[in-house]
Amino acid sequence: MASSPLSAPEEERSHSDAEENGGGGGLPEDQVFELLTRVPLDDLPACRMVSTRWRRLTYEPAFAPLHCRRAAAVSGYLVQSMTHNLYHADFVSMHGSPTPKAISLDFLPSAHVRVEAVSAHRGLACCVEADTARPPCYYVCKPATRQWRALPSPRVRFRTAAVAMVARPSPSASSTAAEFKVVRFSVPALRDRLRCEVFDSRRFAWRRAPDVPLCPVSLFRPAAPAVRAHGAMHWLRWPDRLTGAQDVFAFDVRAEAWRLIPLPRDVDEMDDPWARKRIAAVEGRLCLLVLTDAAVDEEVLEVWEMANYGEGRWRKKMTVSLKSLHAKEGPAVILSDLHSSDVAFLHSFCRVMWYDLRKGKMAEVQVKHVCIQEIFKYESDLIPCDIGRACRSLDRNCVF
Repeated sequence: MASSPLSAPEEERSHSDAEENGGGGGLPEDQVFELLTRVPLDDLPACRMVSTRWRRLTYEPAFAPLHCRRAAAVSGYLVQSMTHNLYHADFVSMHGSPTPKAISLDFLPSAHVRVEAVSAHRGLACCVEADTARPPCYYVCKPATRQWRALPSPRVRFRTAAVAMVARPSPSASSTAAEFKVVRFSVPALRDRLRCEVFDSRRFAWRRAPDVPLCPVSLFRPAAPAVRAHGAMHWLRWPDRLTGAQDVFAFDVRAEAWRLIPLPRDVDEMDDPWARKRIAAVEGRLCLLVLTDAAVDEEVLEVWEMANYGEGRWRKKMTVSLKSLHAKEGPAVILSDLHSSDVAFLHSFCRVMWYDLRKGKMAEVQVKHVCIQEIFKYESDLIPCDIGRACRSLDRNCVF
């Protein structure tokens, strides 16, 4: 039996009959495909006339292959696993990869690298040498085009607390220069603050940024990957040891400013010490996912959406029972991300899956490596970009 929302605001739950039947006023899927393919991508007035209903169609699972073919892009997740003390990154997509080669990190000079962060634009990833027998080397790469460049090393004697990466969107179709920044928070000896370093591709160097006077323990590994929304990077901090309260640490890379965003009052006052929380971004909005046990054999997911980022005001978007999911898959599945407003991305020890929260339908993908550790949302075009000539030197200090 498909899971259904237990409660949700009426405006969030209302859908027209046409949308429930695939959109387009009830048109058959083949006619919908035909209509979508007739709209030229360079006809901006025509594109603007496409309604919200039609835009949603291109992101429905049945239409995802068409959308990605037209955009010449890949969309999915980099699934990071660890087997026999070695990291592996597998790319998974709901609709299969349109690239001629499977997306991986096997083109990097080191066979043992760990993904630290992924940018929301340009398909760039920041990786680090994971072999503890050698000084760590940082790389920036574009897995979709198999390009890479080594970076100078930051102050690696300080333990990493969190890493984020942002890339500047391409200003024009002819521009191939990839400008990016990498932010690394580390833990100083006194453990009384977060030490901040920023790598700027235009200067091709690390520099110190103002420290953040927050307890580093709240971001100790394993910290979930940063979530980009509202122009800033976000991490859900661990609960306070004394009060048990949680908040979201937001860092604006451009302004190098930070703030703490309280969780919704209903969540903060929730009488459930075992509630599991994650943050995600859907259509540029910050979302909070809260899992609680409604009964012995029933888990309930609450999805909160940021209604006003400046005020830090949340609103509950939906509440969904996951009883049918766990009846099929058992309790071993872990909620990893909110892929879209209605589709969640989950993983177990050796599998990943997309789950339609409203319809209760699931699409499962087997990954090559077991013991999944981290999930990174990955979207990229297939256009080679200029991140520098590939460095062939194996100098572990990686200083140019």
